[in-house]
Amino acid sequence: MVRRPYPTYRDQTYPPTAAVWRALRELRAAPPGDASSSSWRHRLFSASLEQSEQLFTAAATVGPASRPLVLFYGLSQAGRAIAACAPVPNDKCRLNGHGISATQLDQSDVGSVIVKDKGKAGAESFTQVAEILGSRSLPDEARLADVWAAILEVSLWPLQSTTHPQLAINRETYQVDASTLQAMVSGLPGDLQNHEDPTDREQALSAWLSDYPALKGYRFRSTGAIPDSGPESWNERQGTIGCRLIWDVGHGEDVAERKFDEIAPWKGRSLTDSERAIHARLGGDDRQLHPLLAWWAVLFALSMLARYQPGQWTMQIDVNRSKDSVAIEYLLDSALATVPELILAAIDEVTA
Repeated sequence: MVRRPYPTYRDQTYPPTAAVWRALRELRAAPPGDASSSSWRHRLFSASLEQSEQLFTAAATVGPASRPLVLFYGLSQAGRAIAACAPVPNDKCRLNGHGISATQLDQSDVGSVIVKDKGKAGAESFTQVAEILGSRSLPDEARLADVWAAILEVSLWPLQSTTHPQLAINRETYQVDASTLQAMVSGLPGDLQNHEDPTDREQALSAWLSDYPALKGYRFRSTGAIPDSGPESWNERQGTIGCRLIWDVGHGEDVAERKFDEIAPWKGRSLTDSERAIHARLGGDDRQLHPLLAWWAVLFALSMLARYQPGQWTMQIDVNRSKDSVAIEYLLDSALATVPELILAAIDEVTA
C-alpha cells in the first residue's frame, strides 16, 4: 500500500500519536483492501476507526481508574476496521462478542488473572482477529502476568509475579561456510551464571530456555558454552545476561532470513529488521502471539477488573499499597502511543 510518509516517534515535529491517527484518518476516504469492495464495508471501516480514535482520545484524559475501559473498547473497535479490510467473507467482518474471557478477577495479585479465548464459534472478535492476522490465540488458560510479558513495549516493567520475561533476539550473522544462523538472545536471569561447572551452566540454561519453544533447534556456540556476554543486545536490562545461539539452516542467506522470521515473526515498535522479541509458552500453544493480540488480552483483562472489581482495582493502582501499580501505570500510558501504531501496522499486514 502506498501511503504518504508520516513522522515517527523519532520525529518531534508532530506528537507521535497524532501523526499515526492522521495516517489512519487518511485511509478512510479510500479504504485499503476489501474495505473498498462494498459500501457497507467502507462504512464499517470508517465508522470503527472514528470510534476508535475518539475512544483513545478520551482515554488520554482520564486516569488509571477508568483508562482500561476506554482503551479496550478503542482497540476492539479498531479490530472491526481490521476485519473490514481483510480478505475474508462478509460474515467474518461482523465481529460479535469479545471472544475472550477473564477469570479469577478477585485475586489480590493482578498477574494471577486468567485469560482464555472462547474458541472459534462464529466471528467473535479476539479469535477472528487472531485468525485474520495469522496469529495463534489463547486456547488454554494463560496467566495475565505471562501475557503481559509478551508485550515488547512494557517488558522492562513486568508484573511482580512474572516468571519468564520476554527475551530480545538480535540476528548477528549468517555463516556461509557453516550454513548457520547466529543470534544474541538477551534478557536471561543473571543467576544462570552462578553454576561454576560449564556443563551445569549449559544444562541450567537449556532448562530455562525450554519454556521458549520458538528457539527450538538451537545449539550453543561450542561444547560447554555458557552465557558469554553481558546485556549487549538491543536494550540494556540490569541484572540480566545474554547468550549467543546457533541454528543450522542450510545453504543461503534467504534460508537464514526465513528461519529468523520463523523464530520471531513480528517486530516490535521502533525495532529494526534484525531485532525481534520472543516470549515464553502461553496458554497451550507454542506459536508466538501477535503483538496486537497481546495488548488486546491484557487490556481486556484490566478493563474487566476496573469494571467488575472497582474497589480491588483502585487498590491495585495505588502506589502506596500495590507493588504492581507503577507497572500498570506504565502500560496504560504506553498503550496510548503503541496500540495505534500496531493498528496501522495490522491494516498494512492484512492488505499487503
